[in-house]
Amino acid sequence: MQGMCAFGLGAWPLASPAQPATAGQPLQLGVLPISSTRVLLRNYTPVQAYLERTLGQPVELVTAPDFRTFHRGTLQGSYDLVVTATHLGRAAQIDAGWLPLGRYTALHRTLLIGRRAGPPARLEELRGQTLAGPDTLTLAAMEAFDWLQGRGLRGGVDYTYLETPTPSSAAQALINGQSLLAVSSPQGMKNTPEALREQIMVFANLPELPSLLWLAHPRLAARQNVLKSALLGLNTPAAGVVEFFEATGYQGVREVKSAELAVTDRYLPRLREVLKAAR
Repeated sequence: MQGMCAFGLGAWPLASPAQPATAGQPLQLGVLPISSTRVLLRNYTPVQAYLERTLGQPVELVTAPDFRTFHRGTLQGSYDLVVTATHLGRAAQIDAGWLPLGRYTALHRTLLIGRRAGPPARLEELRGQTLAGPDTLTLAAMEAFDWLQGRGLRGGVDYTYLETPTPSSAAQALINGQSLLAVSSPQGMKNTPEALREQIMVFANLPELPSLLWLAHPRLAARQNVLKSALLGLNTPAAGVVEFFEATGYQGVREVKSAELAVTDRYLPRLREVLKAAR
């Protein structure tokens, strides 16, 4: 493998490149920290190797300590390529001119979960209670807030949001009585210990959304077609990334349609509010 691995919290922030990376110079591939650095590195190493072979230049894998830091780095141009959540990618496209290359085939699913022993009979019971879940910048949290607001329940007004660091801690908040419902996903449920999983149930399945996007910084506009072709090549057996798709469940890569990007536009005002409040 040619490219050194820059994965780790110390690898951020990176100096914003003034010029496009050319052959022989490393491409900075930023990956949204949806898992631990160790897991991201293990999963994306085959993808890194494939891109180096295909593009003929080193590729450095880079992440950040949290969603806010990563998205700030995206907007500042700290990466050449990013793998990020659909709503964050859409914001990067609109606010900083990032170029969509493709998306993973698998769709994102947000779940509302409750205690198996005594779940709420009606959603209205959440009023005056607590909802547990991930970072408010995540797609799951954004979709849950929007879905609940459409049903007359406003976050911070009609219910309290308890941010938890992991899906397991959100489930634990349910069991401990700290929350009435929690935000999760099928992957989050899978990563929750069986002893906890047996005590929770799916209360509601929210509409499916496009999941993670690949985008290129606008300084790479002249190479957009080459990069897109390389990305779609991940679907071929010769790419040698079968273990990547097996480990992540992403199922493959395909082109992303404009309508799929626009579906998260309704979350962008909230996203910008959250980012502004975090400054």
